[in-house]
Amino acid sequence: PPIMLSWDYLEYDPLAIDEYEIHHEKRRNMRQMMLNYYRRRDMLLCYGEYNQEELRAAWKAVKKVKRQRYITRSYFTPLPVRVVEDACESAVRKIKRRMSKSGTYAL
Repeated sequence: PPIMLSWDYLEYDPLAIDEYEIHHEKRRNMRQMMLNYYRRRDMLLCYGEYNQEELRAAWKAVKKVKRQRYITRSYFTPLPVRVVEDACESAVRKIKRRMSKSGTYAL
């Protein structure tokens, strides 16, 4: 299941923007922000206070939504549009992958 934000937070004293800019960490690249299945599961189990059953239910819900989107897309989008759309999405993924390997891609 997706990692989500919580309403729990730590409040700090106000900090001037220049002071923040001096001390904040460098922006992470896309590879550093990705979580594999095991790391995501461990984070949810350890820090998210979820149990195995809740995770299974969430995965099942995610699969159901994906399946529903696939069905909607398959039956209600004309074939020529789908082919062009798939080609564009594939090209964008390849460009992002290539740029991230060369280290020039940053969001």
